[in-house]
Formats: sequence, structure tokens, C-alpha cells
Amino acid sequence: MQADKLTIENVISEKIKAGKKKFGVEFEIMLLEILGLQKLLTSEPEQNREIPLTRWNDYHPDPSVPALRMLVFRKDENGFDMAITRRGNRILIKEADYFKWKELRERGEL
Repeated sequence: MQADKLTIENVISEKIKAGKKKFGVEFEIMLLEILGLQKLLTSEPEQNREIPLTRWNDYHPDPSVPALRMLVFRKDENGFDMAITRRGNRILIKEADYFKWKELRERGEL
């Protein structure tokens, strides 16, 4: 069963009022702090867009397409295979994985 947003907001509001009545005014503040911390723990997973290699510069200024092609060509030597996916002849760059790869390279871990 799914409830609409307004119904959920009303239920939350009523529960907070009941908690304030039973435990005092600080109950609401503590509850909001707990909910904020919970939201940090269960935040949406980072989206890992797959960008066609030839369109990379539509989204990011660097590296250039020829530089990306060289990274793909030498993927076995530089660990770049963690950031690419192939679909047929198309090479897709996994955006979040590219930036993880770049960070690892800068730290000298790859």
C-alpha cells in the first residue's frame, strides 16, 4: 500500500506532536537531528553515467577524445579498463569510475 505525500506528511506531523506532548519540546529537535543523520547514511547512490567516448567533451572539457582513445588503447597498462564499457563497437566511459580512476592515478595507487 502506498500513501500519497500529503498523507505521509500529516502522519509525521501528528507523531511529532504526540512525541512533543509526551517527551517535551526537545523531542522534535532531537528527532530532526536523527532523521538528518539517517538521510546521510541512506542517501541515493551516485549515478554512474555511461558517456560515449566520442561525446565526452560535451560533458567535460578534458581529457580530449584522442587522449581518451590512447587511454583505452593502453587500458591494460594503466588500469583504465575499470572506467570503460563496450557495447558492440561503442566505447562508453563510466563517468564516476573515470573520476575514481583519475584520483587513484594521482595518488599513485594504479
